[in-house]
Amino acid sequence: MTYSTVSSSPARLTRIETVLDYIHCHLDEPLSVVSLAEKSCWSRWQLQRIFGEETGLTVAQYVRELRLSQAAENLVSTNQRHLDIALECGFDSEISFSRAFKQMFTCSPREYRNRGKRQGLRTPLQYREHAYTLPENAKSFMQIRIESKEAFALSGVFDWINGPFSAAPNFLERVPNLWRTLELPLECDASKTNPIGVINTHGHAQNPGQLQYWAGYQGLNLGDHASVQVPAQEYAVIPVQGKVSSLQTAVDWFIRHWLPESNYNGITGYELEMYSPQYDPYSPSSYMEFWLPIAPR
Repeated sequence: MTYSTVSSSPARLTRIETVLDYIHCHLDEPLSVVSLAEKSCWSRWQLQRIFGEETGLTVAQYVRELRLSQAAENLVSTNQRHLDIALECGFDSEISFSRAFKQMFTCSPREYRNRGKRQGLRTPLQYREHAYTLPENAKSFMQIRIESKEAFALSGVFDWINGPFSAAPNFLERVPNLWRTLELPLECDASKTNPIGVINTHGHAQNPGQLQYWAGYQGLNLGDHASVQVPAQEYAVIPVQGKVSSLQTAVDWFIRHWLPESNYNGITGYELEMYSPQYDPYSPSSYMEFWLPIAPR
């Protein structure tokens, strides 16, 4: 995904918000780019270009993913018939719905319902206020994804840290230092191994007010290193573009703005930091994801 550094004017963002509000309220109705362009007072071409610059998505892709995500939610949380879900989410037949659903979720609606887990759900884009304070390359609009992850074991090293909301945060210094102490066995290909940070937010009597942070790898035998068992959880996935310092801004926005307006509650558990093998914490073009445990209200 390409991220633009074009400055966003308030009027430009307001027009996009108008389009987004209309989409969110009319997902079960026909939504053409032409009709949405009229709502924005832009031409069809201008809407497509500016919407893509500010969100990283095409209009058609966004509408399609929201409809299918709503369908997936209904499959998991209701007993509605597949046909009723298809019609409610803007599809004209169960066949077209099933085909589109499988393209997005790589399984049929029936298989998704039988699993009973929220995976790959896209939530409505939300404007991140005070866009002028966002990290370099960050989008003005953010989309949270809902995922489920099975229980897994992480091998690595850990330390106790003061998180971003403590009186004396030290995670920006201690976490990178912890990662530097972790070495992969010679037989492991670092370019193909995804590092994971695990934050245990459960309280600990011997370390009051601190969080246990693990730096490690899933499914690898790291010899004498310790390991932590992470239980199966459901997560809100927060995309973080840019330097690792951008993480605090993204999580703060999520907790203060997205979570209170969502249908989920944040819960105590194991938070995850998902990195690519070649992640560079000091590069403005880097990308990682923060997985925060949640539960439906």
